Amino acid sequence: MKKLLTLVLAAAILSPMAVLAKKNDEGLAPQYQLEGAGVTSQNAQQVLVTIVTKKKDKVKEDDLERAAVHGILFRDYDDATNSGFGSVASHKSIMGSPTAEAEYVDFFEPFFKNGDYRKYVQLVDNSRRVVKCGKEWKVSAVVRVNTAALRKDLKKQGMIKDLGSGW
Repeated sequence: MKKLLTLVLAAAILSPMAVLAKKNDEGLAPQYQLEGAGVTSQNAQQVLVTIVTKKKDKVKEDDLERAAVHGILFRDYDDATNSGFGSVASHKSIMGSPTAEAEYVDFFEPFFKNGDYRKYVQLVDNSRRVVKCGKEWKVSAVVRVNTAALRKDLKKQGMIKDLGSGW
């Protein structure tokens, strides 16, 4: 009975790890991390995007830009660059919820596949870094995302609402 219980517990613990191990090699969205890197004067936000991969040469500038726009749209992130001592500024995602991607899949699938996201993003020159971390590589860069224009276009499409529309 103890062996059976141990086997079941081991399977329950290891199975999520096996699912997490599937990354960009199968064509899935790359595993990425997002953190703030400051706000620019043109109503744009800068984010540090880090993509974790097994082969550093497979990560292109487009992958970093796509991950930055995806993160700004669907993930909340923290920015400690412009905050005071010991404080962190928290930025909410534009869409407000990670489920919005599934809700508006008809818009966002071609948006990312056709490269429409590129008009809102710019890679900061000389910001790309590659670091080996165990058996994986972390490829990162600072990316500038024009959040004001992105938010304006999403409002025109009717995907996000104005602040005054709920009153």
